[in-house]
Amino acid sequence: MKAGNGDDRDLAELRDLLFPERAQLDEIGEHIHNRSLRAGDISEVLPDAIVLRAGQDASLRAALAPTLVEALRASVRKDPSLLADALFPMIGAAVRRAVAAALADMTDSLNKIVESSLSIRSVQWRIEALRTGKSFGEIALTRSLLYRVEQVFLIHADSGLLLQHAMSPAAVVKDPDMVSGMLTAIQDFVHDSFGAAENALETLRVGEFSVWVQHGPRAILAGVVRGTAPPGLNTVFATALETIQRDYAIELAKFDGDAAPFTGTRSVLDKCLLGQSPPARGKSYAWLYVLGVLLLLLIGFFAVRNLRERQRWNSYLSTVEEQPGIKITKVERQGGKYLISGLRDPLAPNPAQLLPAFHIAPDRVTFQWESYLSLAPSFAAEREFLRLKEALDRQAVLFGVGQTSFNPQSLLPIAEQFRRILETPGKAVTLELAGHADSMGTEPTNQRLAEDRAKVVKAALVDFGIDPAKITTRSSVIQTSTSMLSRSVTFQVLTSGQ
Repeated sequence: MKAGNGDDRDLAELRDLLFPERAQLDEIGEHIHNRSLRAGDISEVLPDAIVLRAGQDASLRAALAPTLVEALRASVRKDPSLLADALFPMIGAAVRRAVAAALADMTDSLNKIVESSLSIRSVQWRIEALRTGKSFGEIALTRSLLYRVEQVFLIHADSGLLLQHAMSPAAVVKDPDMVSGMLTAIQDFVHDSFGAAENALETLRVGEFSVWVQHGPRAILAGVVRGTAPPGLNTVFATALETIQRDYAIELAKFDGDAAPFTGTRSVLDKCLLGQSPPARGKSYAWLYVLGVLLLLLIGFFAVRNLRERQRWNSYLSTVEEQPGIKITKVERQGGKYLISGLRDPLAPNPAQLLPAFHIAPDRVTFQWESYLSLAPSFAAEREFLRLKEALDRQAVLFGVGQTSFNPQSLLPIAEQFRRILETPGKAVTLELAGHADSMGTEPTNQRLAEDRAKVVKAALVDFGIDPAKITTRSSVIQTSTSMLSRSVTFQVLTSGQ
């Protein structure tokens, strides 16, 4: 049976009703077979896919590296200037470092020649060398050459048109565009006549003027110099050109004859307008030499005085720190005076007593000591001696009214204490016995009673083995009869000098 057109439409309508996804399937099929559509879909996710894969491992870099290397190699073969333009700022700096290293030996030898100079200019150069961190030979080489950069031209390398111009106030002004065109013409003449490279022209001498030329990928910097300039001027020009090439790379590539975008380069060109004038010859200033000598002598006097004072102060501090029982923790200077802080054992010598020996005024030093007990053996022995002495000085032998008799065995601990005191090294001591009597009775009787009491105690100590030469006696009458000490013998340990 043959279906008519109406039947075909009905069949299509029925198919659309039974399969509503048909339009989507047709669209998917179109995407599969259409390469431009597939490329568009991939371009939407490709950046995210690259970032995601690069963060997982290095397989993406390994896969792309050969392709990128080959593409870079082909690009360099096709147009080497692209790579040269990109590396120009870095290559210039590297070349300058190599040249600077080559000139180092020359400046060192020059140092030996000029360092013996004692002129005023030499002193000025030395001060400049200290201020800038450069060697004296380098400063002397630069300042000995007299020159002035009168004009600087920035020229477009391809068209030869002037981009910007700077000049010193003393320069004789010519038409900058005309000068720029003449420089370009001379460079083309050298290239066409001698087959030299386009950037072969580096210097041009005209009478007392010289033109120094620096070439870049898209710009040329030319400086008109009067006199003899130092070699370092080339570095100044190269640095300026590299700065302009870096900051105005887009403007240089798109230059169409309008120099307005390069107005900002004027500040860079102004830094190239350097110079060194000859020293002015005028009237004699010999008095300046005399004043300088006097000033140096005055400075030397105060320097020597301060040095001697510092030496005395350091010697004093060293002596104090060597004393046992003294620990210095901080030394400060406050308004011409000194503050010393630290630790000091009560038995240690007083540091203030050492000041006169070092010619230091006592009012210039303030001490702040914290007490502590030193572990030095000499201090331990001294503290033991003081303990025994204090204990013995508190002892007393008591007597009855009008009596001189007592129990001699009560003196045994006292004799032992004094014997230990006598064994203390470096101590010359004696034991003073003070006999006392009260005021009862006549004065002669009381005085004799006090003397007898001291003598019987001394005799008992001698019986216990104490050297009698180490014992002295005295007597006194106490004007009271109620105190037990008025009928006693007391003890006092005396050291040499007491």
